[in-house]
Amino acid sequence: MTAKSETWKTIGILGGMGAEAGVELARRIIEESGARTDAEQIPFILYSNPCVPDRSECLLRGGPSPVPELIRSLKALELLGAELLAIPCNTAHAFYEELARGVGVPLVHMIRVMTEAHPRALGVSVGVLCSAGLTSAGVYQRRCAEAGLEAVMSTDEELDRYVVPAIYGDPSEGLIGLKGSNKSDEIVELMWTAGQRLIDRGARALWLACTEISLIREELALLSPVPVVDAMDALAAELVRLAARSEVGLPGATAERSPDARVPALRA
Repeated sequence: MTAKSETWKTIGILGGMGAEAGVELARRIIEESGARTDAEQIPFILYSNPCVPDRSECLLRGGPSPVPELIRSLKALELLGAELLAIPCNTAHAFYEELARGVGVPLVHMIRVMTEAHPRALGVSVGVLCSAGLTSAGVYQRRCAEAGLEAVMSTDEELDRYVVPAIYGDPSEGLIGLKGSNKSDEIVELMWTAGQRLIDRGARALWLACTEISLIREELALLSPVPVVDAMDALAAELVRLAARSEVGLPGATAERSPDARVPALRA
């Protein structure tokens, strides 16, 4: 068990999907917290587990279920003292209901947070850049509809030609993808082409709904004529909000944060 902060709940981060996701979320939580000293920082436990079966492989081709390993890992974080849990992997949220039932502390729903906190000033038609598995599962489509938003999704052809190679690479072409920490111009161009197709079909904002894509958010924002909104930022902001035991004494505390302030949009 970890020592308890009087100011903050301890956040448990289950990373490893991909390799940089958990570290990146932790970094953004630190930035979002407003802490000015070590003592003001939010305590978190990061478990980066690369052994979770591929979520898209399960959803698309009936591969091994990631649920047992996800629950085991979340319980490990809970046992270590986590009071609030997060999985920085959008596709893992296709299994959210099973995961939430398997743990005894709150598991923040990344996709729900993203859809509910979207600034309506950016429009209601959003282009969702996400994995093929999550596109097939329809989670963003359903959540957007419930929130009064229109989800503009990649076609199967766009997923196959641009999104999947950018995330996973293409061994036949010797291409390493974002899962291999390749953030080269070639990878950015592939993902931007997919994003541009969504904008061409009417998206007024571009959502980065895969934590691999979050790694090239600045590059995509420089190319995009519409605001770029990152689900990783939405999750970090919500975790900071929920982790506060009390608004009193928080670094830079205000009476209430507006929902629009919790999801910054990057513009070129």
